[in-house]
Amino acid sequence: MRPRKRGTRRPAPSPPRSGFPGGRFKPLAEADLGRIHEAALHVLETVGMGLLGEPTDGLRRLLDRGGRIDRHRRIVLPRGLVEDAIGRACKSWTLHALDEANSLEISAHGVHYGTAGGAIEILDLHTGTYRETTLADLYDAARLIDTLPNIRWCYRPLIARDMKTAEELDINTAYALISGTTKPWGITLDSAANVARVVAMFDMVLGGEGRFKAAPCCHMVQGSGVSPLRFAEDRCRIKEEAIRQGMPLMVASAPQAGATAPAALAGTLVQAVAEVLAGLVHVDALAPGHPLCLAPWPFVADLRTGSFSGGGAEQALLMAGAAQMGGFYGLPCSIAAAMTDSKVPDAQSGSEKAYSSALAGLAGGNMIHESAGMQASLLGCALESFVIDDDMLGNVMRLVRGIEVDDETLSLDAIAEVNVGGPGHYLGHGQTRALMRSEYHYPPLSDRSSPGEWAEKGSSDIAARARKVVADTLSTHYPDHIDPGLDARIRERFDIKLPRQIMSPED
Repeated sequence: MRPRKRGTRRPAPSPPRSGFPGGRFKPLAEADLGRIHEAALHVLETVGMGLLGEPTDGLRRLLDRGGRIDRHRRIVLPRGLVEDAIGRACKSWTLHALDEANSLEISAHGVHYGTAGGAIEILDLHTGTYRETTLADLYDAARLIDTLPNIRWCYRPLIARDMKTAEELDINTAYALISGTTKPWGITLDSAANVARVVAMFDMVLGGEGRFKAAPCCHMVQGSGVSPLRFAEDRCRIKEEAIRQGMPLMVASAPQAGATAPAALAGTLVQAVAEVLAGLVHVDALAPGHPLCLAPWPFVADLRTGSFSGGGAEQALLMAGAAQMGGFYGLPCSIAAAMTDSKVPDAQSGSEKAYSSALAGLAGGNMIHESAGMQASLLGCALESFVIDDDMLGNVMRLVRGIEVDDETLSLDAIAEVNVGGPGHYLGHGQTRALMRSEYHYPPLSDRSSPGEWAEKGSSDIAARARKVVADTLSTHYPDHIDPGLDARIRERFDIKLPRQIMSPED
């Protein structure tokens, strides 16, 4: 799928990255998983899903398959209907990329980290103060992410607030993503009509009508409703059009413990699971086997203020529990991590992001969103944070990979050779040289020098080093994977607001 420059030969396809297996961290006992599942089925059979607006085509099909509307105008879902949808759900699919080397295998057995979010302010790289986000900021974030090896997709991390209409925002968000990176994209859209418009742009980049549906390279986090336990007509229509266009879905639920979900963490998990299972039944009614992830994203409210709090231990536990539930169903699961409450990339930011990201992967989350760049409880972002968080994610992925135990790694020969007539240390041993790169991860941004060496190099902290990486990258890395002639045709068809002059080194 890599768009070719004229006169170049198409590279051989690469197999999609499968990711390392997670699941070593289990905040829920095996029996707890079954109890949460049974409780979620009970909620769907007895409480059901409320209805905001009128039933859509997908909801009517759901009703034809055995759902029913009760006297409270709630859609009740029998156990068998839910279990059949779970059984038919897609177990594995490929999230493609313009550069096939960046394509991802999405299943319940591999862990990947990428971005998401919708920041409305950005920590300005030059002034160190927050300002409104713009389309140029989104393009800069995309081309920065394009260079960061541990961030596997670029889901729209910020909202271009200089766009005047919802259609203008959706079209230009898509354009900034496809122009800024050859990694997979992710997008949130305002209307069903805009889903079709954006996919038409993707088809142009991919080489013709229907190309996106054949090999989708963009996914959407899209639920069917609003917590607590309600289907919403507008969201269902967007989701249904995404299904028709072949766009993979994160079947999402985002209740907030203590606000739109029970204060008890287990109760919040029950509601989140019930809501995503209702969303799964909705998908199944339209397109059994459509590529998706279950996406229970249970959030936390600080009950002293009612505000969302993304950085606490409770948030990390809830997302890890949600990942376990995805593993219980044997389905790909999306969760969120690294949603620090800190406004800047400081010690609070680092600690909150590190433990939440590590627990998310170790618990077996398969597509872990929000995992880089976000600050201020998702209200803000910072370009330097993408760089710092990518550095962190390299270490986190090493945690997820774990310790391989086999005849070679048990090292019996090496132990004997070093200690019986050997040098008494392993520094020059052949095994050490062989494993130096494969067994150990070396984060490029983190500083491991002595205090004296650090002082000689200017005593910089990680944020300062990251800002330099951002400045160097944005002054040199201008992706050119879209042919100028194709870009001109896109601009003729769509109202693109990103000036061409800021998309080249001459700017």
